[in-house]
This record gives sequence, structure tokens and C-alpha cells, in this order.
Amino acid sequence: MTEKLYNLDDYREDMQRCMSCGLCNPLCPTAALCEWESGSPRGQIQLLKAMLDGEVKPNKYVASRLYNCTLCGYCLWRCPSAVKTTEAIKAGRALLVEKGGHLESLDELESNLLKEKNPLGLPQTSRTDWTRLAKSRIPVKEKADVVYFPGCFAAMTEPGKEVAVATASILDAAGLDWTILGDKEWCCGDHLISSGKVAHVKDFVSHNLEAVKDTDAKTLVTSCPRCYRMFHQEYRRLVGEVGFNVLHITQLVDDLISSKKLLPSKSVKLAAAYHDPCELCRIMKVFEPPRRILKAIDGFELKEFQRNRNTATCCGAGGVFRFTDYSNALKLGVKRIDESIPLQVDAIVTACPTCKLNLHEAASQVGSGVKILDVTEIVARSL
Repeated sequence: MTEKLYNLDDYREDMQRCMSCGLCNPLCPTAALCEWESGSPRGQIQLLKAMLDGEVKPNKYVASRLYNCTLCGYCLWRCPSAVKTTEAIKAGRALLVEKGGHLESLDELESNLLKEKNPLGLPQTSRTDWTRLAKSRIPVKEKADVVYFPGCFAAMTEPGKEVAVATASILDAAGLDWTILGDKEWCCGDHLISSGKVAHVKDFVSHNLEAVKDTDAKTLVTSCPRCYRMFHQEYRRLVGEVGFNVLHITQLVDDLISSKKLLPSKSVKLAAAYHDPCELCRIMKVFEPPRRILKAIDGFELKEFQRNRNTATCCGAGGVFRFTDYSNALKLGVKRIDESIPLQVDAIVTACPTCKLNLHEAASQVGSGVKILDVTEIVARSL
């Protein structure tokens, strides 16, 4: 499996299409943080080609360049030659791990995942702690039509728990037959792929698929864009059709509101800018559902960042960047906070628990009074 999906040689033709035009470089979030061409998308492609051809060894120097990336996908969108830069980088990281040239900080990340089934290293038993914050009982049933898969950052971080609680209230208000997997939910596996630690990805995929299928659910809905991408794309690359529909929570809520199955009736007086999560917008092309939801809520004033949709600034937490370069991850978060200042908003609203966490910590670091909220929290207030 790992040879088929994460072999750098599979991307040789892709990398040969790179014309070194540099269109990917100007808005790359991490390229702006360093002074090396080899830390930019164009430079990383050249470095990957050199590593593949044996011109450079997979070592710590190469790792410092290839992990200087949030996998935000801006280069994918901007590339006129359709080079799969982020996929090649993931494969390059897998080669670094294979040859022992990866960043050692990722060994702890892998240990957390293998031991506790989450990248944060928190006890797996704490995955359901968020349910105690909910006003109503959270269902953990053997069978249900819908499985809610919060994802690690919604279930296990303090800002994220608010997202999970809000989502539960929405599912209840819509009258859906739903359940969570409880401690049977494991990390979707993306942190293993993003770090290059791909050897155990199949174990996580198999476990999660079995846990969902045991419920006979027709739909899996998640708060996390990277979980959404994993179930929607990567799991299908690994096993074929998964046997159930996969939705991001904003897609489900958008459908519920448009079909009148969910009726936001309370006014939410708030001026806020919507932050597009990279995985949700550039990778999975989900742009309008979150915006339609927010526009449907009385009193809510939606404002747009100058850089939005495909050109949206990364929050800084993509891939494993928070784990390999926390300081610079927050710097990118601060940049996004600063971009909200001309808009004179009360809050930044996003649709990703990881974005919420990083932007929340960035705002706290610089003493910004802007609130960081999730779309589901706005919807929950309106019910």
C-alpha cells in the first residue's frame, strides 16, 4: 500500500512538468517565512527531483526544506502545469522517514498516534470529554443513520469542543438519527501521511471504516476538513468506495437549511469575516455552503477578507506545521488576524477546528480582541 500511494517516483512525471515559472511562490505562506529558494514550492520540487535522482541524500537539511510547508494547496491552485506539489512533498517526506532523514520531532507525533490514536498525545478516553459540555445527552448508539465524526481537534482541544457541542445541538434540532463513535473513533490518519510516517495508515483507515460500517450509517459527517478529505478521497484511494456518504458539516447544514429541515429563527448580531480553511476550499472546493449558511442567519453581517476562497491566507496549522514549527505557525495565524483589522469585524468565523485553535492562540498572543468562532457556533446561537 505505501509503495503504491506514497512512492516519490510516482510523481516523477508531475515534477518534470514544472517549468520553474515561480507563480506558486509569491503567496506561499511558508516561503515568505524563509530566505531559501529551496523552502518555496518551486525550490521544493527541484529538491525532490534531485533527491529522486540521487543528487542529494534524504537528510536533515532536505527535511528542513520539505517540512517548511503547511500543505495549504495554494501551489496546486496556482500552477499552470497542474503539478501535484503537495502530494509529491508528502511522498518525499515518506522517503525521508524511510531513510532516517526526517525531523526527529515527528517521532513523538507518531508515538502519540500509535499509543493514543490522536496526534495530541491526550488519553483516548478523553475523546468524549466534550459530550459533558452539551446541554442534551450525546447519543452513542449501535445503529444510526448518521455518524458524527468530530475529528481530534474538535473533540480534544478546548476551542474545538465548542464546535462539537454546537454541532450536536444542530443535529438534534434537525431531528436526525445520529450517533458518535465514542472512543472507537481514531485519528483519520492524515497526520501520519502529512508527516511521512505512512507505515500504519492502513491500520487507522481499516479501524475507522469498520467502526462506521458497524453502525449501518448512510452518512458520515465531520467538523474537520482534513477528516472530510481523508474519508472522501484518501480512504477511497486505499480501499475503493467506503459504502457511505461523506459530508463536511457545512454541506449538511446548508442542505438542511435549504430544505427547511433546519430553521434558524433567532437573530445573531455579529459582524464577522469568513476564513476559508485550506483543506475545505482549495483542496475540496467547498466555498459557498458556509457563506450561504451565514447569510441565512438574521442579523449576521458577513464580510470577506481581501484574500478569500482560492487565495485565502493559510491559518498556519496545516499538515504537521504546528508540530514542526509552532512559532512560525502562530506567525501565520497572526498574519490572518492582522488581515481582519481593516474589515472592522467582531469575529473571524471559520469551518475548521484546527484553524479555530491556531487563530485563537494567535489572537491571544498579540492581544487581539477579535473572537474566533466556527460556523456551527453561529448556527447553534440562531436556533
